[in-house]
Amino acid sequence: MLALYYGCGLRKSEAINLNVKDVQTDNRLIHIRKGKGGRERYVPFTAPTGQFLSEYIFARNEYLQSIEKGCEAFLISQLGERCGEQTLSKMLEKLIKRTGNPCLMQKKPSLHTLRHSIATHLLQQGMDIEYIRRFLGHKSLDTTQIYTHIANVE
Repeated sequence: MLALYYGCGLRKSEAINLNVKDVQTDNRLIHIRKGKGGRERYVPFTAPTGQFLSEYIFARNEYLQSIEKGCEAFLISQLGERCGEQTLSKMLEKLIKRTGNPCLMQKKPSLHTLRHSIATHLLQQGMDIEYIRRFLGHKSLDTTQIYTHIANVE
């Protein structure tokens, strides 16, 4: 979940609607078939993110076999069905609590916060804002420039 929302900067709905066939670990790309506005794009990911995604796919497939269920969704629930927004938000809350970090628990980051965070960090590392716009799937550079303001404040 963190690899998708932070490592790939996906929107909530993009990760929820993602299917296993959309994650190309060999090419280190995620195929977003229906992003905001129905736009399609490919999102690159790093080798470490690819390792997390590969490990998850292996564990996911083993789990589905153990409960004798098939599902094309990438993110699955304990019932072997596509995860919904509430399930993922609760999983993030649990992860945050498990850190024991009081500052993090007070901020209560959301799945969308992870998307903002990767954009801000990419800007802080010197990535061109046009590349970040394409990475995030923004139609307009104006939308992406919100992150420039955030990065300059920090």
